[in-house]
Amino acid sequence: MDVGSGGTSFDGGKSGSVGGAVGTGGSGGRRGTGGVSASGGSATGAGGTLAGAGGTAAGTGGTAAGAGGTAAGTGGTATGAGGTASTGGAVGYGGSIASTASIELSGNKILDIKGNAVVARGPEDVVASASQTKDIDQIAGLGANAMRMLFTLDAANAMAPAGFDTLLASAVSHHMLVWVSLYTWDSSHSNAISSALGGGNFYSLTAPDGATACSSSTPSSCYLAMWSRQWLKDLMNKYRSNIIIDAGQEFIHPGDASTETARSAWAAAAKTNVQILRGLGYTNPLEIMANYQGRDLYCIVEYGEAIRAVDTVSVHGEPQVMFGWQAYWGTSDNYYPKYQGALLLGQSQGVISAADAIHQFAATRTFPIEIGIDNYATDTNLDYQGEIDQAATDAMSWLWWSWKSGTVECPVSGSTCQTYVTTSQNGFKGAKPLGN
Repeated sequence: MDVGSGGTSFDGGKSGSVGGAVGTGGSGGRRGTGGVSASGGSATGAGGTLAGAGGTAAGTGGTAAGAGGTAAGTGGTATGAGGTASTGGAVGYGGSIASTASIELSGNKILDIKGNAVVARGPEDVVASASQTKDIDQIAGLGANAMRMLFTLDAANAMAPAGFDTLLASAVSHHMLVWVSLYTWDSSHSNAISSALGGGNFYSLTAPDGATACSSSTPSSCYLAMWSRQWLKDLMNKYRSNIIIDAGQEFIHPGDASTETARSAWAAAAKTNVQILRGLGYTNPLEIMANYQGRDLYCIVEYGEAIRAVDTVSVHGEPQVMFGWQAYWGTSDNYYPKYQGALLLGQSQGVISAADAIHQFAATRTFPIEIGIDNYATDTNLDYQGEIDQAATDAMSWLWWSWKSGTVECPVSGSTCQTYVTTSQNGFKGAKPLGN
C-alpha cells in the first residue's frame, strides 16, 4: 500500500496512524490478527473496527445505461457476456444495466469477453492520483495481467471520477483484469469524501434500505451507500469488460471470528450485499472476501453456493459471484492451518497447509476463488513461493499485497521474494493478458 506520512487504514486488513494524504512512495503495512501496522501506526488484533465488515455493495439510487445500452426497471433484464442476466428478484433500488460484454464467471474459471480463461496474477495498489498510471505501466511491464485498485475517496486526495477513469483506461489498455475496491483513510477529517465524488462524510452516509445504519462500527453499510453513486455505476459499466467489483471487502464478526456464528453472519451480510448491488443495476461479476479478514476458507466451502444462489444475474445459467481468500496462513504459531484444518478435513487435530488447501479445496469449488498472498511475517511469511507454485499448478488466480516504490512489497524476504513474484514463470512473468 502506498501511503503518505503517517500510515493508513483499510477494512480491517491494514492499519496505521493517519496523518497524511494517501500518495505514492510512502510506507505501508498490512494488519492481520495482531499483525503488522503501517509506519507510525500500531497493530490491532481481532475485534477492532473494520471498514468493510460485510463488504461493499450499493445503496439507493438510480440506474445507468452504458454506451449503446438501455436501462431496464426492476424485473427487467440485462445482457451480459454471452447470456441473459435476470434481475427479477433483486431488491428494488433500480433497474439493471444493459451494456457491452462483461467478464464472465464460468465454473471455477474467470473468462474474458473472448471466452478465454484468465488466470489472474498481479498486485494490489491504493490509487489516489491519476499520475499512478506510471504504476500500472510498471506492473504491466513485469507481465502482470491483473490488479486490485483501491479507489481512495477522501477529499484530501482530491480525486474525481475522471481520475479513476484515467487509471482504469490505462489498465484496460494493457489488457488487464481489475478488481475495484473502495477505500477511505482520513479519520482526522471525519473521512470527508471528495466533493467531486459526491461529498459527505463516509461514516455518516445514508444506508440503503435493507442495510443497518452506516457508522464506524457498521461500515459495511457506508460502502453500500457509496456504490449507489452514479459515477461509480458509470465507470463499472464503461469498463465492464475488464472489471470485477469487490462486493464484500474484508469481513470479521465483532465477536469471536472463528465461530459458526461469525461464519453465518458473514454469509448473511454477503447475501445482502449481492442483492443490493444487483438491485442497483450492477451486472459485473462480484467478489465476496471471506470471513475472518479474508482468511476463513471454510466459510466459502460451507456457504459459497448458498450466497451465489441469491444472485439474480446469471450467464449461461451460472451466478456471477466469486470469492476471495487471503491465504495468510504462514504464521509462526501455525494457527490457521490447525484451525482451518480441523474444519476442512473434519478432524479434531487436522492440519492443512495453505498450498494443500489451495489444491484440495479452493481449486475444487464450482466457482472461482481469488487468492491473496503477501510476505509479511504475521501473514503468508515464507509460504509465498509454495502458494504461488500451487496456484500455478491448479490454474488459480492470485493478487499480491502490495505494490510500493516500483515493485511488490516483500518485508521478510526482500529482493529474493520480489524477484520470484515478478520474474518467475509462476509469477507475473508467466501471466497471459486478456484477449480483449
